[in-house]
Amino acid sequence: MPWSNNELEDLLKGLISHGSEVAKIDFKLELETSTSEQKAELLKDITAIANTYDDSNYDDYGFVIYGVQSKAIVGITSTEKNTDKLQNTVEQILKTYITPMPQIYVTGFITADNKSWGAIVIPPRNTKPHMFFKDISCPTNQTKTRKRGEWFVRRGATIDPGLPEDLAILTQKQMELSLEPLKESIRSLQIRIGKTEEQYNSALFKLVERALKSLPEIRQSADHADIGDDLGEALGMDLPSKLKQRLRTPKNEIADDLIEEAKALREYIEGADTGLTWTPQLNDTEKNKQMFTELEERVKMFQVSVATILLKDTKGIYDEAFLKSLKILTKEIEIPTGTQYNRIGKALRYYPLYIILYTIFVCGVASSRGKLLRQVLDIPLKHRERNVTSPITDVYFYAYEAKALVNDAFGQRWCEPLANRVRQLINNNISDMLTEASEPEYFFKGEFVFSLTNIEKCMSTGEDADHRVPLGGLYLYLHEAHDPILDLLQELPDWLTTFYKYPLNEILDMFDRNNNKMCEAGCFATGMHGVKTVDVYQEALRKKQLAKG
Repeated sequence: MPWSNNELEDLLKGLISHGSEVAKIDFKLELETSTSEQKAELLKDITAIANTYDDSNYDDYGFVIYGVQSKAIVGITSTEKNTDKLQNTVEQILKTYITPMPQIYVTGFITADNKSWGAIVIPPRNTKPHMFFKDISCPTNQTKTRKRGEWFVRRGATIDPGLPEDLAILTQKQMELSLEPLKESIRSLQIRIGKTEEQYNSALFKLVERALKSLPEIRQSADHADIGDDLGEALGMDLPSKLKQRLRTPKNEIADDLIEEAKALREYIEGADTGLTWTPQLNDTEKNKQMFTELEERVKMFQVSVATILLKDTKGIYDEAFLKSLKILTKEIEIPTGTQYNRIGKALRYYPLYIILYTIFVCGVASSRGKLLRQVLDIPLKHRERNVTSPITDVYFYAYEAKALVNDAFGQRWCEPLANRVRQLINNNISDMLTEASEPEYFFKGEFVFSLTNIEKCMSTGEDADHRVPLGGLYLYLHEAHDPILDLLQELPDWLTTFYKYPLNEILDMFDRNNNKMCEAGCFATGMHGVKTVDVYQEALRKKQLAKG
Protein backbone atom coordinates (compact mmCIF):
# COMPACT_ATOMS: atom_id res chain seq x y z
CA MET A 1 0.00 0.00 0.00
CA PRO A 2 1.15 3.57 -0.58
CA TRP A 3 0.84 4.42 3.13
CA SER A 4 2.60 3.37 6.31
CA ASN A 5 0.42 2.14 9.18
CA ASN A 6 0.56 5.54 10.85
CA GLU A 7 -0.23 7.35 7.61
CA LEU A 8 -3.13 4.99 6.90
CA GLU A 9 -4.53 5.49 10.42
CA ASP A 10 -4.40 9.28 9.98
CA LEU A 11 -6.06 8.99 6.56
CA LEU A 12 -8.87 6.80 7.89
CA LYS A 13 -9.47 9.08 10.87
CA GLY A 14 -9.81 12.00 8.44
CA LEU A 15 -12.38 10.06 6.40
CA ILE A 16 -14.30 9.18 9.57
CA SER A 17 -14.41 12.77 10.81
CA HIS A 18 -15.64 13.90 7.39
CA GLY A 19 -18.31 11.21 7.54
CA SER A 20 -19.29 11.11 3.86
CA GLU A 21 -19.68 7.76 2.13
CA VAL A 22 -18.46 8.17 -1.42
CA ALA A 23 -17.80 5.72 -4.22
CA LYS A 24 -14.87 3.95 -2.58
CA ILE A 25 -15.60 4.49 1.14
CA ASP A 26 -18.08 2.60 3.31
CA PHE A 27 -18.61 2.79 7.10
CA LYS A 28 -19.68 -0.15 9.28
CA LEU A 29 -20.39 -0.51 12.97
CA GLU A 30 -19.48 -4.22 12.89
CA LEU A 31 -18.12 -6.76 10.40
CA GLU A 32 -19.96 -9.99 11.09
CA THR A 33 -19.82 -13.11 8.94
CA SER A 34 -21.66 -15.80 10.90
CA THR A 35 -24.91 -15.85 8.86
CA SER A 36 -25.58 -16.06 5.13
CA GLU A 37 -27.18 -12.62 5.23
CA GLN A 38 -24.09 -11.08 6.80
CA LYS A 39 -21.79 -12.78 4.29
CA ALA A 40 -23.92 -11.69 1.32
CA GLU A 41 -24.01 -8.08 2.51
CA LEU A 42 -20.26 -7.92 3.09
CA LEU A 43 -19.54 -9.49 -0.31
CA LYS A 44 -21.83 -6.98 -1.98
CA ASP A 45 -20.07 -4.06 -0.27
CA ILE A 46 -16.53 -5.24 -1.05
CA THR A 47 -17.19 -6.16 -4.68
CA ALA A 48 -19.14 -2.96 -5.38
CA ILE A 49 -16.17 -0.90 -4.19
CA ALA A 50 -13.72 -3.12 -6.09
CA ASN A 51 -15.82 -2.74 -9.29
CA THR A 52 -15.82 1.06 -9.11
CA TYR A 53 -13.14 3.38 -10.50
CA ASP A 54 -12.23 6.61 -8.71
CA ASP A 55 -8.76 7.70 -9.82
CA SER A 56 -9.17 11.17 -8.35
CA ASN A 57 -9.10 9.99 -4.71
CA TYR A 58 -6.63 7.80 -2.82
CA ASP A 59 -5.05 6.24 -5.95
CA ASP A 60 -8.27 4.25 -6.60
CA TYR A 61 -8.00 2.38 -3.27
CA GLY A 62 -11.27 1.55 -1.48
CA PHE A 63 -12.05 1.26 2.22
CA VAL A 64 -14.65 -0.54 4.33
CA ILE A 65 -14.07 1.11 7.73
CA TYR A 66 -15.53 -0.70 10.74
CA GLY A 67 -16.01 0.22 14.39
CA VAL A 68 -17.44 3.58 13.29
CA GLN A 69 -20.76 5.34 13.82
CA SER A 70 -21.88 8.94 13.24
CA LYS A 71 -18.44 10.33 12.36
CA ALA A 72 -16.88 8.78 15.45
CA ILE A 73 -14.86 5.71 16.37
CA VAL A 74 -17.03 3.73 18.77
CA GLY A 75 -15.13 0.45 18.60
CA ILE A 76 -16.24 -3.09 17.80
CA THR A 77 -17.88 -5.60 20.12
CA SER A 78 -18.78 -8.67 18.04
CA THR A 79 -16.27 -8.31 15.18
CA GLU A 80 -13.14 -10.46 15.32
CA LYS A 81 -10.38 -8.29 16.80
CA ASN A 82 -7.51 -10.43 15.50
CA THR A 83 -6.93 -8.89 12.08
CA ASP A 84 -5.11 -11.96 10.72
CA LYS A 85 -8.07 -14.18 11.58
CA LEU A 86 -10.51 -11.64 10.17
CA GLN A 87 -8.52 -11.38 6.96
CA ASN A 88 -8.48 -15.17 6.57
CA THR A 89 -12.24 -15.35 7.17
CA VAL A 90 -13.08 -12.63 4.65
CA GLU A 91 -10.69 -14.06 2.06
CA GLN A 92 -12.23 -17.52 2.44
CA ILE A 93 -15.73 -16.11 1.89
CA LEU A 94 -14.54 -14.19 -1.17
CA LYS A 95 -12.84 -17.28 -2.53
CA THR A 96 -16.05 -19.30 -2.07
CA TYR A 97 -18.42 -16.93 -3.85
CA ILE A 98 -16.60 -14.30 -5.95
CA THR A 99 -14.63 -14.48 -9.19
CA PRO A 100 -12.15 -13.08 -9.89
CA MET A 101 -11.38 -12.72 -6.21
CA PRO A 102 -10.51 -9.12 -5.25
CA GLN A 103 -7.45 -8.56 -3.12
CA ILE A 104 -7.95 -7.15 0.37
CA TYR A 105 -5.85 -6.09 3.36
CA VAL A 106 -7.40 -6.00 6.83
CA THR A 107 -5.76 -3.48 9.15
CA GLY A 108 -6.64 -2.94 12.80
CA PHE A 109 -6.08 -0.07 15.21
CA ILE A 110 -6.67 0.69 18.89
CA THR A 111 -7.64 4.10 20.25
CA ALA A 112 -6.12 5.70 23.31
CA ASP A 113 -9.17 4.59 25.32
CA ASN A 114 -8.71 0.99 24.12
CA LYS A 115 -11.41 0.85 21.42
CA SER A 116 -10.66 -1.54 18.58
CA TRP A 117 -11.48 -0.53 15.01
CA GLY A 118 -10.07 -1.03 11.53
CA ALA A 119 -10.61 -1.21 7.81
CA ILE A 120 -10.69 -3.56 4.87
CA VAL A 121 -8.45 -1.90 2.31
CA ILE A 122 -9.26 -2.81 -1.30
CA PRO A 123 -6.39 -2.01 -3.71
CA PRO A 124 -7.08 -1.23 -7.39
CA ARG A 125 -7.07 -4.17 -9.81
CA ASN A 126 -7.65 -4.50 -13.54
CA THR A 127 -9.73 -7.67 -13.18
CA LYS A 128 -13.22 -6.17 -13.04
CA PRO A 129 -16.04 -7.03 -12.80
CA HIS A 130 -15.91 -9.12 -9.62
CA MET A 131 -19.13 -11.16 -9.60
CA PHE A 132 -20.87 -13.97 -7.77
CA PHE A 133 -20.09 -17.34 -9.34
CA LYS A 134 -22.08 -19.27 -6.74
CA ASP A 135 -25.52 -18.70 -5.27
CA ILE A 136 -25.75 -17.60 -1.64
CA SER A 137 -29.19 -18.18 -0.18
CA CYS A 138 -30.55 -15.95 2.60
CA PRO A 139 -33.79 -17.58 3.83
CA THR A 140 -34.50 -15.01 6.56
CA ASN A 141 -34.15 -12.09 4.14
CA GLN A 142 -34.67 -13.02 0.51
CA THR A 143 -33.65 -9.53 -0.67
CA LYS A 144 -30.08 -10.35 0.33
CA THR A 145 -29.98 -13.61 -1.63
CA ARG A 146 -27.38 -13.44 -4.40
CA LYS A 147 -27.46 -15.37 -7.65
CA ARG A 148 -24.65 -16.56 -9.84
CA GLY A 149 -23.64 -13.87 -12.33
CA GLU A 150 -24.76 -10.90 -10.20
CA TRP A 151 -22.34 -8.02 -9.74
CA PHE A 152 -22.54 -4.54 -8.27
CA VAL A 153 -21.08 -1.04 -8.54
CA ARG A 154 -21.22 2.04 -6.33
CA ARG A 155 -22.68 5.34 -7.45
CA GLY A 156 -21.75 7.69 -4.66
CA ALA A 157 -22.97 6.09 -1.45
CA THR A 158 -25.48 3.87 -3.29
CA ILE A 159 -24.85 0.29 -4.43
CA ASP A 160 -26.54 -0.70 -7.70
CA PRO A 161 -26.54 -3.85 -9.85
CA GLY A 162 -23.99 -3.69 -12.65
CA LEU A 163 -25.51 -2.75 -16.03
CA PRO A 164 -24.26 -3.29 -19.60
CA GLU A 165 -23.16 0.33 -19.78
CA ASP A 166 -21.16 -0.17 -16.57
CA LEU A 167 -19.47 -3.16 -18.16
CA ALA A 168 -18.62 -1.07 -21.22
CA ILE A 169 -17.03 1.59 -18.99
CA LEU A 170 -15.04 -1.04 -17.08
CA THR A 171 -13.83 -2.66 -20.29
CA GLN A 172 -12.74 0.67 -21.77
CA LYS A 173 -10.97 1.71 -18.58
CA GLN A 174 -9.16 -1.60 -18.23
CA MET A 175 -8.10 -1.44 -21.87
CA GLU A 176 -6.61 2.00 -21.26
CA LEU A 177 -4.76 0.79 -18.18
CA SER A 178 -3.48 -2.34 -19.91
CA LEU A 179 -2.11 -0.17 -22.72
CA GLU A 180 -0.32 2.14 -20.29
CA PRO A 181 2.83 -0.06 -20.09
CA LEU A 182 2.96 -0.07 -23.90
CA LYS A 183 2.57 3.70 -23.96
CA GLU A 184 5.32 4.01 -21.36
CA SER A 185 7.58 1.76 -23.44
CA ILE A 186 6.89 3.92 -26.48
CA ARG A 187 7.69 7.06 -24.49
CA SER A 188 10.89 5.45 -23.25
CA LEU A 189 11.78 4.42 -26.79
CA GLN A 190 11.16 7.95 -28.03
CA ILE A 191 13.45 9.30 -25.32
CA ARG A 192 16.15 6.80 -26.26
CA ILE A 193 15.77 7.63 -29.95
CA GLY A 194 16.03 11.32 -29.12
CA LYS A 195 19.09 10.61 -27.04
CA THR A 196 20.64 8.61 -29.86
CA GLU A 197 20.02 11.47 -32.28
CA GLU A 198 21.54 13.88 -29.77
CA GLN A 199 24.61 11.65 -29.38
CA TYR A 200 24.89 11.39 -33.16
CA ASN A 201 24.66 15.16 -33.50
CA SER A 202 27.19 15.61 -30.72
CA ALA A 203 29.68 13.23 -32.33
CA LEU A 204 29.17 14.78 -35.75
CA PHE A 205 29.46 18.25 -34.23
CA LYS A 206 32.80 17.43 -32.61
CA LEU A 207 34.11 15.73 -35.74
CA VAL A 208 33.31 18.67 -38.01
CA GLU A 209 34.52 21.18 -35.41
CA ARG A 210 37.83 19.34 -35.13
CA ALA A 211 38.17 19.29 -38.91
CA LEU A 212 37.42 23.01 -39.22
CA LYS A 213 39.88 23.99 -36.52
CA SER A 214 42.60 22.09 -38.33
CA LEU A 215 42.27 24.36 -41.36
CA PRO A 216 44.98 27.09 -41.52
CA GLU A 217 42.55 29.98 -41.88
CA ILE A 218 40.57 28.81 -38.86
CA ARG A 219 43.68 28.20 -36.73
CA GLN A 220 44.82 31.73 -37.39
CA SER A 221 41.48 33.23 -36.37
CA ALA A 222 41.32 34.46 -32.76
CA ASP A 223 37.56 34.15 -32.56
CA HIS A 224 36.48 30.50 -32.17
CA ALA A 225 33.34 31.23 -30.18
CA ASP A 226 31.09 31.41 -33.22
CA ILE A 227 32.27 28.11 -34.73
CA GLY A 228 29.94 26.07 -32.54
CA ASP A 229 26.91 28.21 -33.34
CA ASP A 230 27.66 28.15 -37.06
CA LEU A 231 28.12 24.39 -36.97
CA GLY A 232 24.85 23.96 -35.10
CA GLU A 233 23.00 25.86 -37.80
CA ALA A 234 24.82 24.00 -40.56
CA LEU A 235 23.88 20.63 -39.03
CA GLY A 236 20.25 21.66 -38.61
CA MET A 237 20.27 21.50 -34.79
CA ASP A 238 17.44 23.38 -33.10
CA LEU A 239 17.97 25.71 -30.15
CA PRO A 240 17.29 23.06 -27.41
CA SER A 241 19.75 20.70 -29.07
CA LYS A 242 22.36 23.44 -29.25
CA LEU A 243 21.80 24.28 -25.58
CA LYS A 244 22.09 20.62 -24.56
CA GLN A 245 25.26 20.35 -26.63
CA ARG A 246 26.77 23.37 -24.86
CA LEU A 247 25.57 22.50 -21.32
CA ARG A 248 25.98 18.75 -21.21
CA THR A 249 29.21 17.70 -19.54
CA PRO A 250 30.89 14.30 -19.90
CA LYS A 251 29.95 13.55 -16.28
CA ASN A 252 26.26 14.20 -16.95
CA GLU A 253 26.38 12.15 -20.11
CA ILE A 254 27.85 9.09 -18.39
CA ALA A 255 25.45 9.44 -15.44
CA ASP A 256 22.47 9.61 -17.80
CA ASP A 257 23.73 6.59 -19.72
CA LEU A 258 24.10 4.55 -16.54
CA ILE A 259 20.55 5.36 -15.43
CA GLU A 260 19.16 4.62 -18.89
CA GLU A 261 20.96 1.27 -18.89
CA ALA A 262 19.34 0.39 -15.55
CA LYS A 263 15.92 1.40 -16.89
CA ALA A 264 16.38 -0.70 -20.02
CA LEU A 265 17.37 -3.70 -17.90
CA ARG A 266 14.34 -3.19 -15.66
CA GLU A 267 12.02 -3.00 -18.67
CA TYR A 268 13.50 -6.18 -20.06
CA ILE A 269 13.12 -8.31 -16.94
CA GLU A 270 9.57 -7.10 -16.24
CA GLY A 271 8.24 -7.13 -19.79
CA ALA A 272 5.48 -9.54 -20.75
CA ASP A 273 6.89 -10.37 -24.19
CA THR A 274 10.64 -9.71 -24.08
CA GLY A 275 11.52 -13.35 -24.70
CA LEU A 276 12.31 -13.96 -21.03
CA THR A 277 9.60 -16.42 -20.08
CA TRP A 278 7.53 -16.02 -16.93
CA THR A 279 6.88 -19.77 -16.79
CA PRO A 280 10.26 -21.53 -17.18
CA GLN A 281 10.22 -25.30 -16.79
CA LEU A 282 12.87 -27.73 -15.64
CA ASN A 283 14.19 -30.47 -17.95
CA ASP A 284 14.43 -28.12 -20.94
CA THR A 285 18.20 -27.69 -20.91
CA GLU A 286 18.83 -26.03 -24.25
CA LYS A 287 16.03 -23.50 -23.92
CA ASN A 288 17.01 -22.64 -20.35
CA LYS A 289 20.67 -22.28 -21.25
CA GLN A 290 19.81 -19.90 -24.08
CA MET A 291 17.56 -17.90 -21.75
CA PHE A 292 20.27 -17.55 -19.08
CA THR A 293 22.90 -16.65 -21.63
CA GLU A 294 20.74 -13.87 -23.08
CA LEU A 295 19.81 -12.56 -19.62
CA GLU A 296 23.47 -12.49 -18.54
CA GLU A 297 24.38 -10.67 -21.73
CA ARG A 298 21.72 -8.05 -20.97
CA VAL A 299 23.20 -7.53 -17.51
CA LYS A 300 26.80 -7.40 -18.73
CA MET A 301 26.89 -3.71 -19.71
CA PHE A 302 25.54 -2.58 -16.35
CA GLN A 303 27.75 -5.04 -14.47
CA VAL A 304 30.92 -3.81 -16.16
CA SER A 305 29.88 -0.18 -15.61
CA VAL A 306 29.34 -0.80 -11.90
CA ALA A 307 32.69 -2.56 -11.61
CA THR A 308 34.43 0.30 -13.39
CA ILE A 309 32.98 2.89 -11.00
CA LEU A 310 33.92 0.89 -7.91
CA LEU A 311 37.44 0.09 -9.08
CA LYS A 312 38.45 3.13 -11.13
CA ASP A 313 36.42 6.13 -9.91
CA THR A 314 38.62 6.79 -6.88
CA LYS A 315 37.26 10.34 -6.47
CA GLY A 316 33.64 9.17 -6.29
CA ILE A 317 32.54 11.36 -9.21
CA TYR A 318 29.91 8.86 -10.33
CA ASP A 319 28.83 7.50 -6.94
CA GLU A 320 25.54 9.42 -6.99
CA ALA A 321 24.65 8.21 -10.49
CA PHE A 322 25.63 4.67 -9.52
CA LEU A 323 23.32 4.71 -6.50
CA LYS A 324 20.45 6.23 -8.48
CA SER A 325 20.74 3.57 -11.16
CA LEU A 326 20.86 0.82 -8.54
CA LYS A 327 17.64 2.10 -6.95
CA ILE A 328 15.88 1.54 -10.26
CA LEU A 329 16.56 -2.18 -9.90
CA THR A 330 15.82 -2.51 -6.18
CA LYS A 331 12.08 -2.95 -6.45
CA GLU A 332 9.88 -5.98 -6.06
CA ILE A 333 9.27 -7.64 -9.42
CA GLU A 334 5.89 -6.67 -10.83
CA ILE A 335 4.06 -9.28 -12.90
CA PRO A 336 2.35 -7.76 -15.98
CA THR A 337 -1.43 -7.84 -15.82
CA GLY A 338 -2.87 -11.07 -17.17
CA THR A 339 0.51 -12.81 -17.39
CA GLN A 340 0.80 -16.41 -16.24
CA TYR A 341 3.87 -17.07 -14.12
CA ASN A 342 5.43 -19.53 -11.72
CA ARG A 343 7.77 -19.09 -8.74
CA ILE A 344 10.85 -19.85 -10.81
CA GLY A 345 9.85 -17.22 -13.37
CA LYS A 346 9.62 -14.54 -10.69
CA ALA A 347 12.82 -15.67 -8.95
CA LEU A 348 14.67 -15.57 -12.27
CA ARG A 349 14.04 -11.84 -12.50
CA TYR A 350 15.93 -11.20 -9.27
CA TYR A 351 19.01 -12.88 -10.78
CA PRO A 352 20.30 -9.63 -12.43
CA LEU A 353 20.28 -7.79 -9.10
CA TYR A 354 21.92 -10.84 -7.50
CA ILE A 355 24.72 -10.57 -10.11
CA ILE A 356 25.08 -6.84 -9.49
CA LEU A 357 25.26 -7.19 -5.69
CA TYR A 358 27.95 -9.86 -5.92
CA THR A 359 29.87 -7.66 -8.34
CA ILE A 360 29.51 -4.64 -6.06
CA PHE A 361 30.91 -6.48 -3.05
CA VAL A 362 33.72 -8.21 -4.92
CA CYS A 363 34.86 -4.90 -6.46
CA GLY A 364 34.00 -2.77 -3.42
CA VAL A 365 36.06 -4.92 -1.05
CA ALA A 366 38.93 -5.12 -3.53
CA SER A 367 39.05 -1.31 -3.71
CA SER A 368 38.17 -0.72 -0.01
CA ARG A 369 35.06 1.31 -0.92
CA GLY A 370 33.44 0.75 2.47
CA LYS A 371 31.45 3.99 2.52
CA LEU A 372 29.87 3.25 -0.85
CA LEU A 373 29.10 -0.34 0.15
CA ARG A 374 27.28 0.97 3.24
CA GLN A 375 25.25 3.27 1.02
CA VAL A 376 24.33 0.27 -1.13
CA LEU A 377 23.20 -1.68 1.96
CA ASP A 378 21.03 1.27 2.99
CA ILE A 379 19.06 1.10 -0.28
CA PRO A 380 15.77 -0.68 0.54
CA LEU A 381 14.11 -3.24 -1.67
CA LYS A 382 10.72 -1.64 -2.25
CA HIS A 383 7.51 -3.63 -2.48
CA ARG A 384 4.81 -2.36 -4.79
CA GLU A 385 1.65 -3.79 -3.24
CA ARG A 386 2.54 -3.07 0.39
CA ASN A 387 4.04 0.02 1.89
CA VAL A 388 6.98 -1.91 3.27
CA THR A 389 10.59 -2.44 2.38
CA SER A 390 13.12 -5.14 3.04
CA PRO A 391 16.93 -5.12 3.03
CA ILE A 392 18.51 -5.15 -0.40
CA THR A 393 20.42 -8.34 0.49
CA ASP A 394 17.10 -10.23 0.69
CA VAL A 395 17.47 -10.51 -3.08
CA TYR A 396 19.66 -13.52 -2.27
CA PHE A 397 16.60 -15.32 -0.88
CA TYR A 398 14.20 -14.03 -3.56
CA ALA A 399 16.43 -15.54 -6.26
CA TYR A 400 16.55 -18.86 -4.39
CA GLU A 401 13.93 -20.60 -6.58
CA ALA A 402 16.08 -20.03 -9.68
CA LYS A 403 18.88 -22.28 -8.37
CA ALA A 404 17.45 -25.49 -9.79
CA LEU A 405 16.92 -23.79 -13.16
CA VAL A 406 20.61 -22.79 -13.35
CA ASN A 407 21.72 -26.35 -12.70
CA ASP A 408 19.25 -27.59 -15.31
CA ALA A 409 20.38 -25.02 -17.89
CA PHE A 410 24.07 -25.87 -17.61
CA GLY A 411 23.81 -29.58 -16.83
CA GLN A 412 25.43 -29.37 -13.40
CA ARG A 413 24.74 -30.17 -9.76
CA TRP A 414 26.26 -27.28 -7.83
CA CYS A 415 25.07 -26.67 -4.27
CA GLU A 416 25.33 -22.92 -4.92
CA PRO A 417 24.71 -22.69 -8.68
CA LEU A 418 23.87 -18.97 -8.69
CA ALA A 419 27.06 -18.02 -6.86
CA ASN A 420 29.10 -20.35 -9.06
CA ARG A 421 27.61 -18.81 -12.20
CA VAL A 422 28.21 -15.26 -10.96
CA ARG A 423 31.83 -16.17 -10.18
CA GLN A 424 32.26 -17.18 -13.82
CA LEU A 425 30.63 -13.94 -15.03
CA ILE A 426 32.90 -11.81 -12.84
CA ASN A 427 35.92 -13.73 -14.09
CA ASN A 428 34.82 -13.39 -17.74
CA ASN A 429 33.67 -9.77 -17.67
CA ILE A 430 35.78 -7.81 -15.19
CA SER A 431 38.82 -9.86 -14.18
CA ASP A 432 41.05 -7.62 -16.30
CA MET A 433 40.28 -4.78 -13.89
CA LEU A 434 41.12 -6.91 -10.81
CA THR A 435 44.77 -7.52 -11.53
CA GLU A 436 46.18 -6.79 -8.06
CA ALA A 437 44.94 -10.10 -6.61
CA SER A 438 44.31 -13.64 -7.77
CA GLU A 439 40.81 -14.72 -8.72
CA PRO A 440 40.11 -16.72 -5.53
CA GLU A 441 41.38 -13.81 -3.42
CA TYR A 442 39.11 -11.11 -4.76
CA PHE A 443 36.07 -13.35 -5.19
CA PHE A 444 36.01 -14.99 -1.76
CA LYS A 445 36.90 -11.82 0.12
CA GLY A 446 33.96 -10.03 -1.48
CA GLU A 447 31.62 -12.99 -0.99
CA PHE A 448 32.58 -13.30 2.68
CA VAL A 449 31.92 -9.61 3.45
CA PHE A 450 28.62 -9.90 1.56
CA SER A 451 27.60 -13.02 3.51
CA LEU A 452 28.12 -11.34 6.91
CA THR A 453 25.65 -8.58 6.06
CA ASN A 454 22.77 -10.97 6.71
CA ILE A 455 24.00 -11.64 10.25
CA GLU A 456 24.14 -7.88 10.78
CA LYS A 457 20.56 -7.61 9.48
CA CYS A 458 19.36 -10.39 11.80
CA MET A 459 20.99 -8.67 14.76
CA SER A 460 19.31 -5.36 13.91
CA THR A 461 15.86 -7.04 13.73
CA GLY A 462 16.33 -8.91 17.00
CA GLU A 463 16.47 -12.45 15.60
CA ASP A 464 17.39 -15.20 18.04
CA ALA A 465 21.08 -16.07 18.07
CA ASP A 466 20.44 -19.43 16.40
CA HIS A 467 18.76 -17.65 13.48
CA ARG A 468 21.58 -15.18 12.83
CA VAL A 469 22.87 -16.91 9.74
CA PRO A 470 25.13 -15.58 6.97
CA LEU A 471 24.15 -15.61 3.34
CA GLY A 472 25.12 -18.84 1.63
CA GLY A 473 27.90 -18.98 -0.92
CA LEU A 474 30.69 -20.98 -2.48
CA TYR A 475 32.83 -20.38 0.61
CA LEU A 476 30.68 -23.03 2.34
CA TYR A 477 31.87 -25.79 0.02
CA LEU A 478 35.29 -24.86 -1.40
CA HIS A 479 38.51 -25.12 0.59
CA GLU A 480 40.13 -22.53 -1.67
CA ALA A 481 38.05 -19.95 0.23
CA HIS A 482 40.09 -20.55 3.43
CA ASP A 483 43.20 -18.52 2.70
CA PRO A 484 41.50 -15.45 1.11
CA ILE A 485 39.07 -15.13 4.04
CA LEU A 486 41.82 -15.58 6.63
CA ASP A 487 43.99 -13.07 4.77
CA LEU A 488 41.13 -10.56 4.81
CA LEU A 489 40.70 -10.90 8.57
CA GLN A 490 44.44 -10.58 9.17
CA GLU A 491 45.17 -7.76 6.72
CA LEU A 492 42.10 -5.53 7.13
CA PRO A 493 40.77 -5.95 10.67
CA ASP A 494 40.40 -2.19 11.13
CA TRP A 495 38.51 -1.76 7.85
CA LEU A 496 36.12 -4.58 8.72
CA THR A 497 35.61 -3.21 12.22
CA THR A 498 34.45 0.16 10.89
CA PHE A 499 32.38 -1.35 8.08
CA TYR A 500 29.81 -3.22 10.16
CA LYS A 501 27.36 -1.53 12.52
CA TYR A 502 27.73 -4.19 15.21
CA PRO A 503 30.89 -5.46 16.93
CA LEU A 504 32.67 -7.64 14.41
CA ASN A 505 33.67 -10.22 17.01
CA GLU A 506 29.95 -10.82 17.71
CA ILE A 507 29.16 -11.10 14.00
CA LEU A 508 32.03 -13.53 13.41
CA ASP A 509 31.01 -15.60 16.43
CA MET A 510 27.54 -15.98 14.88
CA PHE A 511 29.18 -16.85 11.55
CA ASP A 512 31.30 -19.60 13.11
CA ARG A 513 28.31 -21.03 14.95
CA ASN A 514 25.73 -20.85 12.18
CA ASN A 515 27.33 -20.87 8.72
CA ASN A 516 26.73 -24.61 8.31
CA LYS A 517 22.98 -23.97 8.64
CA MET A 518 23.03 -22.39 5.19
CA CYS A 519 24.18 -25.64 3.63
CA GLU A 520 21.81 -27.00 0.98
CA ALA A 521 20.11 -30.33 1.65
CA GLY A 522 22.31 -33.16 0.38
CA CYS A 523 25.42 -30.95 0.42
CA PHE A 524 28.29 -30.88 2.91
CA ALA A 525 29.44 -27.55 4.34
CA THR A 526 33.12 -28.44 4.65
CA GLY A 527 34.50 -25.25 3.10
CA MET A 528 34.98 -23.48 6.44
CA HIS A 529 35.61 -26.64 8.45
CA GLY A 530 38.03 -26.05 11.32
CA VAL A 531 38.19 -22.28 10.79
CA LYS A 532 37.30 -19.99 13.70
CA THR A 533 37.08 -16.60 12.08
CA VAL A 534 36.50 -14.80 15.38
CA ASP A 535 39.80 -16.16 16.76
CA VAL A 536 41.69 -15.10 13.63
CA TYR A 537 40.18 -11.61 13.81
CA GLN A 538 40.95 -11.13 17.50
CA GLU A 539 44.51 -12.34 17.00
CA ALA A 540 44.94 -9.88 14.13
CA LEU A 541 43.70 -7.04 16.35
CA ARG A 542 46.11 -8.08 19.11
CA LYS A 543 49.05 -8.00 16.68
CA LYS A 544 47.98 -4.59 15.41
CA GLN A 545 47.86 -3.23 18.93
CA LEU A 546 51.28 -4.69 19.75
CA ALA A 547 52.74 -3.15 16.60
CA LYS A 548 51.38 0.25 17.61
CA GLY A 549 52.49 -0.10 21.21
